[in-house]
Amino acid sequence: MSEPHVVELLLARHPEVEANVERLYIGRGDSPFTERGERQKAALAAAIAAWRPDAVRSSPIGRARTVAEAVAARGVPLAVDEDLTEIDFGHAEGLTYEEAHRHGIPMDFLGGPADARPFGGGETWGEFGVRLGRAASAILAGPGRVAVVTHGGVFRGLVVTFLDLEPSRAWRFSIPPASIATMTLQESYGTLRTFGLVPGETPWELGTEARRDVT
Repeated sequence: MSEPHVVELLLARHPEVEANVERLYIGRGDSPFTERGERQKAALAAAIAAWRPDAVRSSPIGRARTVAEAVAARGVPLAVDEDLTEIDFGHAEGLTYEEAHRHGIPMDFLGGPADARPFGGGETWGEFGVRLGRAASAILAGPGRVAVVTHGGVFRGLVVTFLDLEPSRAWRFSIPPASIATMTLQESYGTLRTFGLVPGETPWELGTEARRDVT
């Protein structure tokens, strides 16, 4: 009987951009890094490289892709995956929550019917779910140690997908810019190993290994 395929996964959210500071919803669009984000970009790329992934997968949007490209420059194969693009915020793109509310744009973060468009346009919950499923399948089919650089919504969506949680639970996870989580994935389930790590302070950067739970 063959051993099950196991994937060690590192998930990273892109560094801080101006839209984050301005509290604007930004999905398919892009925004420049802040000064802090520029520092985070270098630290995050170094932290991912120090984890020694076999490959890195990235959203095509610049705020994520530039981090992945910095990792790839260290000799790590890079795959850009459209399915790792942030959720489409529809009519709320580029607005704050208050502005969207004033314009009567729905802001449904808790999930709903598959055909519902949670932000008054853009993709439906069903379309987002299908996209997450494809991204998860690509990760599971890949090498044994893979890093993924993406966005807050996709990061949350992949965590609940791999932990087999209800989609509405995704928004109970706080995912600050440049934060990292690690998971072990097997054929039927995922195990969350670390969460909310900060570049420069991760166990592998400090010369120690994250504890492996054998129970």
